Amino acid sequence: MFDIIFYIFGAITVAGALTTALAKNIVYAAFALLFTFFGIAGLYVMANADFLAVTQLLVYVGGILILLIFGVMLTTRIGRVDIRASTGSRWVAGVLALGLFAILMAAFFGTAATHVEKSVDGKSKTVSSWASHSSLPWSQSKWNKDATGEALNVKYGSPDEAKTHEGSSGTATEIGALFLTDFLLPFEVISVLILVSLLGATMIARTEPTPEEEVIAESV
Repeated sequence: MFDIIFYIFGAITVAGALTTALAKNIVYAAFALLFTFFGIAGLYVMANADFLAVTQLLVYVGGILILLIFGVMLTTRIGRVDIRASTGSRWVAGVLALGLFAILMAAFFGTAATHVEKSVDGKSKTVSSWASHSSLPWSQSKWNKDATGEALNVKYGSPDEAKTHEGSSGTATEIGALFLTDFLLPFEVISVLILVSLLGATMIARTEPTPEEEVIAESV
C-alpha cells in the first residue's frame, strides 16, 4: 500500500511538472503547478517530514501559487499569451533532464563500485560503495516508518522534552520548540531582515509618475 501511494504522488508530481514545462498557455501552466506542489507535499508526508509538507501546502500552494494564479487571471488578455521557448533552451533542458535521470537510475539500481569493510569481529566483507534500492531496500531502511500514524499520534511535551526527542514524534513540534527557544533571536532577526528587504525593493521599484501619466490618471 505504501508503494502504491508513493507512485500515485510521484505520478501527480511528474505529470504536473511536465504540463507546467510544456504547456503553451500560461493559465494551464499555473494550474498544473498546483498539482506538482500537491504531489511534492504528499512525498514529504511519506518521508516523515511533516513540517515540510505543511509548509509546502501553506506557503507554496496557499500563498505563492494562489498569488500567481490571481496575477495571471487579473492581467488583461493574459489567457491569449503563448509561452514559447527557443530550441537552444530545450536542448539544454533535455540534456540536464537526461543527466538527472541517469543519476536517479544509478541510485536506484546501484553501480559496480564496491569496497571492503571490516566489522567489529574483524571479518571483511565487500559492500556497494553507493547504497541503492537494490543493496538497501526501503523495507530495511530506518526511514521506513508509518508517517501517517505518527502524525495522528503526536505526543506534545515541553520544549526541553521536544529538543531531547522525548514526548514528541513530529518534526513540526521540534522545529517550533527550537524556533521559540535556542533560535528565537536568529529567527526574529531574519524576519526583520526580510521585511526591510521587501520595503527596500518596493522603494527601488517605485517610480514617480510623469505629468502625462498624472493627466491620464485624473481623467480616468
